[in-house]
Amino acid sequence: MKRIFVWLFCSIFLNAKAAERPNILMIVVDDMGWSDLGCYGGEIDTPCIDRMADQGVRFSQYHVNPMCVVTRTSLMTGHTHSQSDNYRRSLPIARLMQQAGYATSISGKWHQPGNPLDAGFDAFYGFLHGAINCWTGFDAGNGSPQIQTNRKAPAPVPEGWYSTDAFTDDAIVQINKAVEQGKPFFTYLAFNAPHSPLHAYQKDVEKYVERYEAGWEVLRNKRFDRQRKMGLIDERYINTPPNGEVRRWNELTKETQKLEARRMAAHAGMMDRLDWNVGRILDHLREKGLDENTLVIFFSDNGGAYGNGDIRTYDRQVPWDKNSIPYSSNGWSYLKNTPFRWYKSSAEEGGVSSPLIVRWPGKLAAPPGSIQKQRLHVTDLYPTFLELAGIDYPAMDGDRKLEPLYGNSMLPLWNDSSLPSYAIHDEIFWAFNFTGKGLVSGDWKISSISDGPWRLYNVQKDPCTTHDLASEMPEKLQELSDRWFAFANEHTKMAPGWKQPLKDYQEGWGFHRIRMVMSAYESAVPHMAQTDVSCDTDLTLNFSKPISFAGSAGKSIRLYAVGKEDTPIWQTDPQPGHPAEGQTTITFDLPKLKPETTYFVLTDPGWVTLGGKLAGPLNDGAYWYRFRTGK
Repeated sequence: MKRIFVWLFCSIFLNAKAAERPNILMIVVDDMGWSDLGCYGGEIDTPCIDRMADQGVRFSQYHVNPMCVVTRTSLMTGHTHSQSDNYRRSLPIARLMQQAGYATSISGKWHQPGNPLDAGFDAFYGFLHGAINCWTGFDAGNGSPQIQTNRKAPAPVPEGWYSTDAFTDDAIVQINKAVEQGKPFFTYLAFNAPHSPLHAYQKDVEKYVERYEAGWEVLRNKRFDRQRKMGLIDERYINTPPNGEVRRWNELTKETQKLEARRMAAHAGMMDRLDWNVGRILDHLREKGLDENTLVIFFSDNGGAYGNGDIRTYDRQVPWDKNSIPYSSNGWSYLKNTPFRWYKSSAEEGGVSSPLIVRWPGKLAAPPGSIQKQRLHVTDLYPTFLELAGIDYPAMDGDRKLEPLYGNSMLPLWNDSSLPSYAIHDEIFWAFNFTGKGLVSGDWKISSISDGPWRLYNVQKDPCTTHDLASEMPEKLQELSDRWFAFANEHTKMAPGWKQPLKDYQEGWGFHRIRMVMSAYESAVPHMAQTDVSCDTDLTLNFSKPISFAGSAGKSIRLYAVGKEDTPIWQTDPQPGHPAEGQTTITFDLPKLKPETTYFVLTDPGWVTLGGKLAGPLNDGAYWYRFRTGK
């Protein structure tokens, strides 16, 4: 009898505690651009997410990190990625939520150290690494099964499986289990969509093809106009022009334009199905009577991806074919991140700006459908969850000292929507390899791409970072640079290569991709993605290792104009004995180029050997080198 009384008391206590604390549903998507959602200005049909925004609050100054893995580290640990040092100085949020009595689960992408069960999740269904084939659950290159349950070995998925649907199914199951146990739930629905490969149902893709035939420049202007009309942005925002890596739509052939429209339609089709699944799980909350006491958070792990895919295989990729590996291109990435510049992997606004939608009926001070413009960072979610659960962050985990949390709870802002711009989060530190570095502090931001010189912006006056003030304000630049390196050296465990001194020249977007196939590549003239290049330019390639052309016969380097991909305007096949052999620089004489034209380089694999290693190919897709001439 006494045992029954204790059991009843504990059950009543747990149910009472569950009623006091909100359920938390965290929906994170992968590689979605800042403007892809309808409620952020996009033309993709996202009625379910838009309805969530109408019922909740949108945030226009929410920032994540430059890459999926580093954002997910911040989400799980409350630290920047390099502060956490692979969780050695962190305590995963799920472990604390689990100790507080929450049922914890993750459905989808992990992309963190170890297994989610090591981090405090009760249940896991999904994949451990960065990307999968959405139809087969194999790795993105169709190599081996990746989908697993808890600690079981990855296994093939059943026929008719589709990742976005399957992860939603599992999240619903986990919510139901929590309810049966009388526990509040901490459910992490980690979609891999719309990360490449761009797999989607045929009907979801075909509805969008005609919509994208206008091209990325026209559609970006339309997104920008919608953003202004809905009050998401104001007159300070400038619709930034494309850089040198973006092909101009009117220079593409009609055939290529139609092909490109199909490629973006695949991205839109993934988003369309993702939205339908968000609607499914929100409907489930309502049907279960969980709607009012569930906090729902939606965001993307980084800005829109910069585009991949070999130009020679574009027309052979079919989004509903499980053996295809479709990607979109830079131009569509330029559209996805309207009105910002650059993409995933950079610490520029296009790489670290994400939509954030928070829905918590009756609990948010801001009116439903409103837009909040205070600065926030993904690390602010961790302390928010702790406060909601009524638990404190410990200084120690056993005999292990924990790094203090980097973020601050969002609850004060949710309770008072009139707080100043930087009341919750002021300074944000970014670092991802050599590709993206940045720091924002107050009204000022510095950013470096591919270890090029810092750019300096006043983001209060210039939120789209169009005016580089580095040469005009060297003292402010130095102050912020010193702060970045001090934080990197004193508060992180990042690898030395992540914090090496910056170069005095700027290679443009795509430099990091070239380095993947030519690791000895250092720089070029014209610089990668450079605009306003002289029509009388030569082509100079600089390497860190000596050049050899042994065994390169029949393997050429070629220059093409965009829109004329079938006929090179210049090509050469350097042979052994070339004057550049043994050197680290080679210069080619180019014919006079046309003004205001985008050019790209293709190379055969092994066209040059660098320090004894064969160079891989440049393909104007995953590994591109482009520049654009001036008037």
